[in-house]
Amino acid sequence: MIISKSQGQTVLEIHTQKGLKLFNINRIRYIKSLRKGSVIYLTNLENVKTNYLIKLYDYYLPSPHFFRCHNSYLINCNLVDCFCSNEIILKENIRIPLSRSKKQLFKENLIELQMNS
Repeated sequence: MIISKSQGQTVLEIHTQKGLKLFNINRIRYIKSLRKGSVIYLTNLENVKTNYLIKLYDYYLPSPHFFRCHNSYLINCNLVDCFCSNEIILKENIRIPLSRSKKQLFKENLIELQMNS
């Protein structure tokens, strides 16, 4: 996995079973952990299966734009519609679990994101 910046855009380079895939990180809705890898869900309803663990994405994708809200989920905070005590609702009514222990940190992350916009 490689993150590169070009002309103000951040591009993620992923090796998949089909080959090398490049896409703008702003197209990522969320990433869900699987047993030995993960699935990247994109804004165009496409999903990409990879062999990378979610902790690697958590390390490389920039905060406050991305947040690990649950052991199995990393979300794009720019797509958050609202949240409650146990879940985050992304645009288009996609529901993602929110760990109770991460709720306050998530709220602070959203505030930081709004202040930087």
